Amino acid sequence: MGYSLLIPLGFLLFSSINGDSIQDPACPSFDCGNGITIDYPFWHQNQQIEHCGYPGFDLSCADQNPMLHLSNYTDLYPIKHINYSNKSLILAYSGLKSATCPTITHDITLNTSSLLFNSSGNKLVRFFYNCSLYPPSLPHIQCLQYGAKRSYVFKEGAIPEFDWNRYCASTVVVPVIEEAMDHGDLVQGFDQGFKLTWNQAAADGVCQSCEASGGFCSYSNGLPSTFFCICSYGRESINCHNHGVASTRRRPNYVALGALLLTIGGLVIMATVFYVTQKKKKNKGVGSYKPV
Repeated sequence: MGYSLLIPLGFLLFSSINGDSIQDPACPSFDCGNGITIDYPFWHQNQQIEHCGYPGFDLSCADQNPMLHLSNYTDLYPIKHINYSNKSLILAYSGLKSATCPTITHDITLNTSSLLFNSSGNKLVRFFYNCSLYPPSLPHIQCLQYGAKRSYVFKEGAIPEFDWNRYCASTVVVPVIEEAMDHGDLVQGFDQGFKLTWNQAAADGVCQSCEASGGFCSYSNGLPSTFFCICSYGRESINCHNHGVASTRRRPNYVALGALLLTIGGLVIMATVFYVTQKKKKNKGVGSYKPV
């Protein structure tokens, strides 16, 4: 009975010796609580020990919402949707007074080192805030009117001729999903947010090599200079191959191997005790037999 359990365990032992991991790689998906599954190349900046993903793709879970930090600003942008098939995500504008009264303090720009790109599905719009002088016939953002000062928003390329920079306190350029503006009020379109895409091929060469070998790119503390490749059996400095040549044998999973050896050892002891006990009972039964 006990020995029958050793047969399947033997297969598991062989699997561990050959490096077939019985655990998933250290790149788990997670959910901040709003139903959006966060997966590679994004990673949780506070909970994942292995920073499994691209630099700048670290997310925080604030108020059960995944939030992404962009550029050099402190703003966090809530994630509305992620499409892993076409490598795109939609971010919402944070800090709006309401869906119909946007006040955005700075341009939305991406660092040159960022792997995120402005989507072609966006349209750039320009705000002019607190203008002291303006063409009187133009519609303005009524919820942002303060006394005689007015604020305006226009699509880039369709800005009326006027010396806006001279008479307005500030100007801001931001992207908005083009469909949202084409099917409704320009200001209300900000409630739909804006779209960004990422390009897997834009990752550095060592990251491409890692992914091509079936690994996951990881950067300790999110720093590009601290790259390592997460494979099914552990870390590698470049990829999941052996010095650039595909390995015919994977590295042993020593943790799994140790656990299996302990389990097998325990079962062997149990089977031995069971065998000895049964044999003693049998011998005792034979010795006590008396013919009638």
